[in-house]
Amino acid sequence: MNISNREKQLLINEVHRRFGRELNSSFECVQLSEHISKCTGDYVSAQTLRRFFGFINDNTKPSSYTISILLKYCNRNSLDEIVALEEKTQSDHIASSTLYTIKEFYNIELTPEFDFNFQKACGNIAKLIVSTPNLLNELSGFLCSNPISQVFFFERHPYIDGLCGEYADYIRLYIKEKNTTEAKLFGNCLIHLGMILSNRKIEAEAKLDKINSIEIDTKMHPFVLARKIMANLLSSKNSNDAAAIERWTEIAFRLEQKQPRYPAKEAYFPFFQFILADAFNLIGQYEDSLQMLHIAKTDYKQDSMAPIEDGYYDAMNLLKANALYHKGNLKECKELLSDINNEDLVFSSKKYFLLQRYHLELELTKEQSESKRSKLINAINTLVNETGFGYFSA
Repeated sequence: MNISNREKQLLINEVHRRFGRELNSSFECVQLSEHISKCTGDYVSAQTLRRFFGFINDNTKPSSYTISILLKYCNRNSLDEIVALEEKTQSDHIASSTLYTIKEFYNIELTPEFDFNFQKACGNIAKLIVSTPNLLNELSGFLCSNPISQVFFFERHPYIDGLCGEYADYIRLYIKEKNTTEAKLFGNCLIHLGMILSNRKIEAEAKLDKINSIEIDTKMHPFVLARKIMANLLSSKNSNDAAAIERWTEIAFRLEQKQPRYPAKEAYFPFFQFILADAFNLIGQYEDSLQMLHIAKTDYKQDSMAPIEDGYYDAMNLLKANALYHKGNLKECKELLSDINNEDLVFSSKKYFLLQRYHLELELTKEQSESKRSKLINAINTLVNETGFGYFSA
């Protein structure tokens, strides 16, 4: 396989991104060799990497095998793909100082005591990363492998709006790098949700087999437990398997009883009930959704000092408004909707929840002017195009 000087430099840049840092010494080629083996199952020697990166200059050309393994390591299919990506992102240059500052932020050594101010700052950094063109790609290798960003970028701020784009590839890298049972379940459930929302039913079924091969451990975070149940409810609905829906609904409420309650330190937000209320709304089981939300209201205390972003409470009220509408309680539904500011919705899933809001408003405007309905339909279709969430097409 021939490789030009330009293609080689672009491949070197991609390897640096994937590795999470530039190679500054020949010794680091040993670490890179080990990382390539861990991530791909294939072996490229440190000596070969020293030649490829210029630490040894003997005019040896890289073999086709070396190039193919480096492409595999970078999750790229060909050199042409790397060239095309570079041309596409030329105008999206990210200053090296920005990359350095973000990396240094995630390299902060945390104290054992939980720091909500740090989590909120991480939310602001995550918002910057996902909203700045090419920044996530530039940082992907670092974010997937750094222990702090694994938690405070991927786990505390999952980017639901990006599940049908390149973000899903970064979730796969996060799974490989963290490689714990909980990370595998969490990551695969997010990828499954993206498949469901983009109507890729066959892929979703295959992914569900992977999810269900991972046993539930009640010590796992409530978000993770709930997402496994959500995955099964959504897939069961897609296949019209009423028995499976009934079984997983029963599991949902059985596990709900085991969730910690306020004032337990870890029970500052009804994570489990929130995810399941969303799942039940999506499959049309609005009574079960309201039951989960009732538990969330009565067994947990909304505290302005609790370590949870405010946008989750607005999203939870939106879920309740949706369920109330479908159970015929229009008055309370409209009251809740009027108090929800779109800009207050949690940034990482704002478009996801806006799609649900606009669909609800479309239902509420059945008797009103066509111009208003047309605006809502256009807003829905715009968001569907931006997210790939064909599940919500108007």
